[in-house]
Amino acid sequence: MMITLTAAANYLELVSEELSQALLTTIGLDWEISTPDLEWTQSQTAIHTMRACSEYAFQVVGQRMDSYQPVFFDKKDKATPAEYLPMICTASRILQKTIKDSKTTDRAWHAYGVSDPIGFAAMGVVEVSVHTYDLAKGFGLTFVPNNDAAEFAIERLFSGTTEFPTFETHGQLLLWLAGRIELSGKPRRQGWKWNGTLRE
Repeated sequence: MMITLTAAANYLELVSEELSQALLTTIGLDWEISTPDLEWTQSQTAIHTMRACSEYAFQVVGQRMDSYQPVFFDKKDKATPAEYLPMICTASRILQKTIKDSKTTDRAWHAYGVSDPIGFAAMGVVEVSVHTYDLAKGFGLTFVPNNDAAEFAIERLFSGTTEFPTFETHGQLLLWLAGRIELSGKPRRQGWKWNGTLRE
């Protein structure tokens, strides 16, 4: 799949809008309950998602090649659940704009392989999409990631990493690849990761 920087970046806007729509009804709920299958509360999951997008933007701009930038993000003491969703969407859109303004030759470190801006866009799509699923599940809601955005992320990050089971939508496949669901008789994956390196 050939994709431009702009097209890759636009998937980030798409998944952040879906997050807002999927979780809009939760802003008055208790975000200190546990997120299912994670060692975080809902608020910590939201902060992690924001932090991932922000760190990816820092990596693309800073082009650090040995580790993450030495930055740390946490919530303000008076932060409220109503602020969590816009917080994630803002971070996602910062990453989106960063990707659009980058060069295809830019490179930066990630634990799953030195990557390019399109790779970091795909990572952002995975973070937002999968954690939208986690947050929705924590509140008893159903969510399946956007099919087109999921297909982009899968093609860029998971192609060639494992044999895919039969699937109906790329959104379902992304959830299986990220260890969230069983799919077509295949159990949930354990110890999963993507391959962020550039591949021909």
